[in-house]
Amino acid sequence: MKARWLLLISAILAWLIGLMLLFNARGFEAPVGIDVNDKVATIAQAQGAILIGVGVINFMARSITETRALVAILAGNLVIQLLSLAVAGRALVLHILPLQGAPAVVIHIVLGAAFAL
Repeated sequence: MKARWLLLISAILAWLIGLMLLFNARGFEAPVGIDVNDKVATIAQAQGAILIGVGVINFMARSITETRALVAILAGNLVIQLLSLAVAGRALVLHILPLQGAPAVVIHIVLGAAFAL
């Protein structure tokens, strides 16, 4: 997959998930079995804001042709996916999240592999 398409797809995913977290944290987290109180909703909204920002960075970077700049952006995205995978995987193993949270692990594995390539 070309970096341009990967950055575009990841930007769209980041925007979609980010907007859901920012504007409807309870609706987004409840099906996964997370009890969303005001504190959890605030953390989810902050995470949504960060995802929207990452989406903007990826969207704007999709036309970069300078190799070092592109590698930096792809490496940053890879780090995000690896750390997010570790967090989600740990939460599943420790039963902090129920099995309904497993799709997050799959998403981070797929995106992480794509950014690594």
